[in-house]
Amino acid sequence: MVVERHPLQRLIRFEAYGILFILAGLFGALLASGSPNLTLAILLVFVAASSAFGFVINDISDIALDARAHKPRNPLADGSLSCRTAKIVSAILLVIAAACMALLPTNLLILELVVLFIFITYSFWIEVKNIAGLDLVYHALFPALYGWMGYVLFQPLDLTGIVYVVLLGIFGAVGELGNEIRDLEKDRHVRKNTVVVIGERMAFFLTIALLVAALATIAIFSLSEPGYLWLLVFVPFGALLVHPVIRAMNDLEYRNRFVDTINTRAICLAAVMLIVFAYLRLGT
Repeated sequence: MVVERHPLQRLIRFEAYGILFILAGLFGALLASGSPNLTLAILLVFVAASSAFGFVINDISDIALDARAHKPRNPLADGSLSCRTAKIVSAILLVIAAACMALLPTNLLILELVVLFIFITYSFWIEVKNIAGLDLVYHALFPALYGWMGYVLFQPLDLTGIVYVVLLGIFGAVGELGNEIRDLEKDRHVRKNTVVVIGERMAFFLTIALLVAALATIAIFSLSEPGYLWLLVFVPFGALLVHPVIRAMNDLEYRNRFVDTINTRAICLAAVMLIVFAYLRLGT
């Protein structure tokens, strides 16, 4: 039996992306040899609030377009939640994010402002989600910036931090490609995003290529950097992320849910990797 999610839950989409973003920041902090403390907790609250703010304003901007879908994921498009409520929620989330910014170290301020800027301009003003190429860059920045903040909270960005941020960026771009592939029929007549411009088949190949590049980067890094050989064990599990993409290429019905499958598997893999890394750190 399918459990119907509350409209507010559908609006914020925390279980789809919020968890991944929080893991990105937390893993970045641990990679930088940071320890859990109040400042890190405040950063994670900022991650959750700012990302939820971004999703809410994106749904507000997409009401008219999403209303054309048979079963809109956007609760504002199907009338299950009012636009006024969404605006109030977005304002509350922005206030929470701003309060966290006031409490966090000043060296994070520029990154925090960039996060808010890209979330706002993704949906409004510049509307980057309608600009091919730049839409992927923006979506790459979402997780990359959160991981970057987690890392520099404890130490300056070095080779390990750079590799981590780049990997997060690749996975962020993959997520955007998946969303655009899934929504292609709805978007093709009104948008000029990457998938609309390059076509569905090329987008599938680009998604697979990015995933393979990320896995190859992890393998090379684990073999070249002391203390990270354990990462090599997880490289074969990358097939769990590639398989849904390949299946979606040939299964039209599955195409509507392959992004959710990838997100769920990515969350599980990231959580296990985080646990293993934390265990190895505590054991040494």
